[in-house]
Amino acid sequence: MAYTVITMDNSFFMSNISPQTPKFNRGIWSRLEKQVRNFALTENEIYVITGPVFKNDDTRLISIGKNNPIAVPYAYYKVIYDLTPPQKMIAFIIPNTGSKKSLAQFAVTVSTVEQMTGLEFFPTLSDKTKKQLETTISVTDWTWLGDRK
Repeated sequence: MAYTVITMDNSFFMSNISPQTPKFNRGIWSRLEKQVRNFALTENEIYVITGPVFKNDDTRLISIGKNNPIAVPYAYYKVIYDLTPPQKMIAFIIPNTGSKKSLAQFAVTVSTVEQMTGLEFFPTLSDKTKKQLETTISVTDWTWLGDRK
């Protein structure tokens, strides 16, 4: 896809946004995105799924522009599936606030993300493979930039 002014403008439609606090976006989320790019460079094939996490009791709405209330996520998740043998998965749930903690401290199982979001990732995997990959956290199986930061 060619990046044009129209393409850039279209990315700002209300249907395409998910509000992030500045400290979150410029801080720990930026670090995670750099880390995922590194995972993509060090492995042959990865899938990455990203999205918001809302709490059931979270009804915070903010107005952007004139009278356009939208929900602000409590946190964001990122699920990474490496198909390069031996296959592995890692997931992160990071609160939509600033943090100087290491990325590894936010690592969770894919099953945890599924429970918090109500989504099912990689539904075509066999039950055996899903159980093996989605219920474990192993930060040591991945190639990290720096000290798991």
